Amino acid sequence: MRRTVRERRDDEDRPEKVTFAPGDYGRIVSPDGTAQWWVRSAKGPWIALRHQRVMINEDGSITLLFLA
Repeated sequence: MRRTVRERRDDEDRPEKVTFAPGDYGRIVSPDGTAQWWVRSAKGPWIALRHQRVMINEDGSITLLFLA
């Protein structure tokens, strides 16, 4: 059986690094105040984060905080 984009494993969507510089991440804030974070993968496409554990650093970069 051939896998399609929608059948990707969870670990394939996980970013390979945990700190992203400005320009390699983005955030969309809904009118209700909820935020959706996006990061650029090493291969180029954007990945929507499934969690909201993001720390904004003083230099403008962000660090993802993964839960075990």
